[in-house]
Amino acid sequence: MFAIVFGVALARVFDRRRMDHSRSLVMNFFKELDEVFLTMINWIIACTPFAVLSLIASAIGKQDDLSEAFSNVGYLVVATIIAMILHVGLVHFVMFGLVTKSNPIGYLKYVVPAQTMAFASASSAATIPVTLQSVRSTGRVPDHIARFVIPLGATVNMDGGAIYFPCACIWLAVLNGIDPDVASYFLLVIISTIGSAGTAPVPSASLVLIITAYNTVFNTTGTPEGFS
Repeated sequence: MFAIVFGVALARVFDRRRMDHSRSLVMNFFKELDEVFLTMINWIIACTPFAVLSLIASAIGKQDDLSEAFSNVGYLVVATIIAMILHVGLVHFVMFGLVTKSNPIGYLKYVVPAQTMAFASASSAATIPVTLQSVRSTGRVPDHIARFVIPLGATVNMDGGAIYFPCACIWLAVLNGIDPDVASYFLLVIISTIGSAGTAPVPSASLVLIITAYNTVFNTTGTPEGFS
């Protein structure tokens, strides 16, 4: 929120003094800082496959009955995929068509490159350059609006995390012998919606928040059995 207010005030100063943005020390500082952070995020993305592999290898090595373990995980995978398919159908097709009164297919053809990059990298931040390019290719969004909305959306609009939190928490609850009630589902929806906005836009950043949400909703402590 501070960054938004700071940016608006900075733009007002530039307009008042009729300054050239390219010669501004502040603007150049933040542009360079942006490149530094993106470089660090790319390092994290490069290390993530090895970290996730070690986590999964450790979890598989501790299992006595692999067939039962994978059948249990299969429920989580199927539930998550169904939820994401419903999200795409309702938001990108139904809601988009109703709100804009236009054909969603024409919109989706511009979204595909960004979605493909997001799926491959599992990082909203790493997908920002591709998303910007996709938005610019439409020729309908002013560049200054795209450069404001897309980085903001990449950090607070974590639909994938919001979908996965309830699925993972309910799956962990059932695995640990907890019977979720209606209040648990309702609280999970609220926590997932708010918590997803605080998720870092890097791969597997939601793992920490899953434990937090699980312990909050089901009044437990520590890492639940089956988390790995």
